[in-house]
Amino acid sequence: MATLTIDPPTSDLTVLNTVPVTEDFTGTLTYPDGTTKDVTADVVFAVGSGYGDFMARTLTARGAGKLDVVGVYIDKQATAEVIVHATGVRVDPTLPPNTPDLLDVVMPRNLGDFEIHWTDANANDIFEISLHTDLSDERVYVPGNNGVATLGPTPSWSAFLATEWAATVGSEATVTYQVRGVQSTNPSAGVGAGALRLVKLSNEDMNGGIYYWASSGDDANTPEGIWRHDMANPGQPAEQFETLVQTNNRCIACHVLSRDGTRMAITYDGGNANSNTIDVGTKTFGTESTAWNFATFTPDAAQLLTTHNGILTVRDFLTQATVVTAASAGLITHPDLSVDGTRLVYVRPTVTNVDWGFGGGQIFTRTFDQSTETFGPEVMLVADSNNNYYPSFSPDGQWVLFNKSTNNTAAGAYNNGSAAVWVIKSDGSAPAVELAKLDTAANLTNSWARWAPFAQTVGSDAINWITVSSKRDFGTRLDHNAFPPSNNSYDNLPGRPQIWMTAFVPSVAAAGMDPSQPPFRLPFQNIQSNNHIAQWTERVVVTQ
Repeated sequence: MATLTIDPPTSDLTVLNTVPVTEDFTGTLTYPDGTTKDVTADVVFAVGSGYGDFMARTLTARGAGKLDVVGVYIDKQATAEVIVHATGVRVDPTLPPNTPDLLDVVMPRNLGDFEIHWTDANANDIFEISLHTDLSDERVYVPGNNGVATLGPTPSWSAFLATEWAATVGSEATVTYQVRGVQSTNPSAGVGAGALRLVKLSNEDMNGGIYYWASSGDDANTPEGIWRHDMANPGQPAEQFETLVQTNNRCIACHVLSRDGTRMAITYDGGNANSNTIDVGTKTFGTESTAWNFATFTPDAAQLLTTHNGILTVRDFLTQATVVTAASAGLITHPDLSVDGTRLVYVRPTVTNVDWGFGGGQIFTRTFDQSTETFGPEVMLVADSNNNYYPSFSPDGQWVLFNKSTNNTAAGAYNNGSAAVWVIKSDGSAPAVELAKLDTAANLTNSWARWAPFAQTVGSDAINWITVSSKRDFGTRLDHNAFPPSNNSYDNLPGRPQIWMTAFVPSVAAAGMDPSQPPFRLPFQNIQSNNHIAQWTERVVVTQ
């Protein structure tokens, strides 16, 4: 009357790089009165041939498949199910060890609005785009051929809804996507399929708010101004914060926010014009005051460190009154405070012009004590034959992100087409490293690189997120050659800037290798506007 069970009743195993995987099983008799007896030593375990084999109680699985394990004890029999996955990575020894990272995108798991772009030279007119994980399969069917004609044969794109994306990825660590196509008038010609591509997902949802300046483009219904997006709300487009209409047609493109998102400071009408402050929650402007061109907030948002004509000044936020002026051996611009407010990084140009346009930029750090309003000695961090500028501290203060360009003219740091993105240990203990997978090519105008406020993880790796304004093609939707440089464009390069994001892996940077991952365009932007100067906050304050 006893019944036999074998444990575990279900198993999920992975064969990694062809190395067999093992699992131990037990057998138990359960009697009608509920008592049990371990009979593992006397149970004969077996599995279908070709999938694996048993040595006593131990299963060895060598390849992918769904296996039925059978246990027999005298006249009693029980079964268990084993699912075996097989994954592997092999890199030809002539290639660099980080080659797999060149093909896979790393993304926040809650980004939503996931777009797939493709081209097709086979006259297909019906396309299937799909997302796959071990537990999900999402498919969407579209006609295609809706992309920009100059970007390939049958240029096409389509997006999954944010709800479709969220339901598909769930808590999975990766998701694959694929495109298949067929001719509706001749389906017997066969179905063409693109390769499966892998996306690695952050372990955590991404939070924080991003503010950026959107200048005029092709969309007459999108007013020029500051726009923002809450990363915790995927699927929603960016919302207006302040526009030219609300500021009496005065440009406020140059803006900076406190880390907590409660306060903003802006300058009017381009460089060397007056400045002002904004309470984000009420959108209340302060009193228009003395000019400054770049600024950074103290952690408590009570003060601003501003630069004007190369002079660094600490100002009270509410009044913009001068608290103290920093002494320096040279002109100062592009300041940024560390998250804890104790360290300052900035640029000292050697070819001087204005705060936003210069050559030969050298990056310095120094300490700052807000309680005593004092600065420590200047310490050179980056100095070479290039123009180095737009530095910013990582959230943990361990790294400084900056732009590097060969343009050392008097206007070289503004809208610089040759700008590339680099990173260096903030204490200067290791050489700077280029974010080559983010830069991908020359002359993309990669500018205003900034850190998202929260560190995250992908698998077992710690990561940060970085955004940059860039003039580059976007799949089949944006051909940079279609947009000539504007009259006031210093870089004299065609293109429409959009905000792009990449993952930064500190452990890889510490090893002296490229720590970036293939970049992706943030989906909430209007593709018809020119988007610049992205700034991050820990949260988006609701406007009253």
